[in-house]
Amino acid sequence: MIYPLNQIPRQKGRFYWSQISGAVHTRAKMLYVAMFDEMDEGTAILKCSDQPPAGVKLCDYEGMPADHYLWLTGEAGRMLRGEIPFSRQMPARAEVKAPAPAQPAK
Repeated sequence: MIYPLNQIPRQKGRFYWSQISGAVHTRAKMLYVAMFDEMDEGTAILKCSDQPPAGVKLCDYEGMPADHYLWLTGEAGRMLRGEIPFSRQMPARAEVKAPAPAQPAK
């Protein structure tokens, strides 16, 4: 049986954060996070493309940055360690501006 794509909508990370905050709220001491597609039999979480190959039905990142879930996982670690306060609301990501090009030496 082939199930419909995106049965559990990601909601730009809100679903993931609800799982994280639920675990932290129950006083979890650690969280295990891994991607479904293993690399070299590991379970790393990596940046992903928001542009899947043509002709392949995959969920996209809903326009979020390629490292969005990696960043959320980092925020989860900070919350778990008590470095940031507990919140059921997904943290807002500050805009990262590209550095200005270096001026040539005079």
